[in-house]
Amino acid sequence: MCGIFAVYQYWGDAEAYRQRCLELSKKLRHRGPDWSGCIVADNHIFCHERLAIVGVDSGAQPLTNEDESVILTVNGEIYNHSDIERCLKQPHTFKTRSDCESILHAYTEFDTDVINKLDGMFAWALIDRRSEPARLIAARDPIGITTLYIGRVSVHPETLYIASELKSLNEECDFIEEFPPGCYFDSRVGDFVRYFKPDWWDGDRIPTSPVDYKLLRGSLVKAVRKRMMCEVPFGVLLSGGLDSSLIASIAAREIRRIAQSSVSDVEDVDNRAARHYPRLHSFSIGLPGAPDLIAARKVA
Repeated sequence: MCGIFAVYQYWGDAEAYRQRCLELSKKLRHRGPDWSGCIVADNHIFCHERLAIVGVDSGAQPLTNEDESVILTVNGEIYNHSDIERCLKQPHTFKTRSDCESILHAYTEFDTDVINKLDGMFAWALIDRRSEPARLIAARDPIGITTLYIGRVSVHPETLYIASELKSLNEECDFIEEFPPGCYFDSRVGDFVRYFKPDWWDGDRIPTSPVDYKLLRGSLVKAVRKRMMCEVPFGVLLSGGLDSSLIASIAAREIRRIAQSSVSDVEDVDNRAARHYPRLHSFSIGLPGAPDLIAARKVA
């Protein structure tokens, strides 16, 4: 979890406004205590509060391309970043080992189609200075796992504010709305564009595939496995119920598999934290003696 804050087409002196932006971004520091970054480009300000998970020693944000014409700030994890990097046609210089940098370079090749290529949870904002006026693209993951809000000032409608939480916007904006999940915002369009259009939204579509429990199990294991992508210790939150118990069981099994195998045997090399931190830690919240807490302790 990181915090992002961006101002697009600020109406005044952007350099002078930088300090105020840092104050507003600081309201998000509980989301990302490892690093704070800020870039002022023309009349745009991009800030980032980082929680280091992947590319710990090199993934400082905001991210920029080779000539700094494209600037990106991201809160999220891109599980298929390696696949995205392999499908790039042009040579790119990666400045970090962050999974999020794949968005930056893929955008320069695929434009907004990059969003449909992302497998992950994310909220991000990007400024493309190669055109005049500069272009703002912002996006949120299909179901809204990561939070994102967009704000405006009525007397300066050309200016847009984007932030991970409301607290960074409510002092500056007189109009704030939640950024809808499964959508991106394009300043050329001037509105939200829905990119997530699953076929199960069609009420007339009747499923015909028979139940396949092996497929269900395999899909769940795969979903847990890709979310273990990190370079730092991680844990699970137990409620004592079936769902969290299943996830914890799968995670513990995956950690043992990775810790006992050679590097070449590991299906996903991004799960290297399990090799260095082979014990899964669990946490739970509840009242003393509560049945859920007792069940969670048994699972642990």
